[in-house]
Amino acid sequence: MAKPCFSANIRAIGERGQALLSSSTVGVAGLGGVGGIAFELLVRAGVGKIKIADSGFFEESNANRQSLWTRENDGRKKADAAMMFARQVNPGCSISAWGEITDGNSGKFASGCSSVIDATDTKHSRLAVWDGCRRCGVPYVFASALGSRGMLTVFRRKDFRKEFALRGKKAGNFLSCDHSLGPVANAIGCLAAQQSINIALAKRCQEFPKIISIDAFSKSQLSVHSF
Repeated sequence: MAKPCFSANIRAIGERGQALLSSSTVGVAGLGGVGGIAFELLVRAGVGKIKIADSGFFEESNANRQSLWTRENDGRKKADAAMMFARQVNPGCSISAWGEITDGNSGKFASGCSSVIDATDTKHSRLAVWDGCRRCGVPYVFASALGSRGMLTVFRRKDFRKEFALRGKKAGNFLSCDHSLGPVANAIGCLAAQQSINIALAKRCQEFPKIISIDAFSKSQLSVHSF
């Protein structure tokens, strides 16, 4: 299989930038509407290794927002579909598949990553992913979508558990989320992939307490604000 051409990337980030991506490892926890498109874009960007974590299976209700879902993939493990996609698009990208991230394995998952995108959908899993990142000193990319709204930020110097996850109503339902509009979930996933690319390239990212918010039906559909 021919290697993909990254010439369009090189025009934007140069050959050194592309080399940095090729030598980077990024973690993506959750392969749904947010995580699936983030994973796809990292593969297409030429990231050298991606750790993925999702023990779920595709179902027809995923069709509106999960880009890895197809009728052929319906009922298939999400991780298997992701690995097949990577082989077809960028066979040079090494994929390491994990099941659910737990308190016991989160450190190993985060270890060696330049960043980890957390697109899981329960508070418990998010705290587990964060704790692994914290122990390994890895930037944690919080990415979430619910209904017509989405939220994204990066925790690097701030404590996710202390300053966000345990803040009650202010964090809203974004710690535990599932169904959302496709454009909202995918937009958050795109932005999450870009944050991980920025981190790999040693460029600025959107760090907490600054948050990118999407509210599809509001007057201000996309905003950057303080938490």
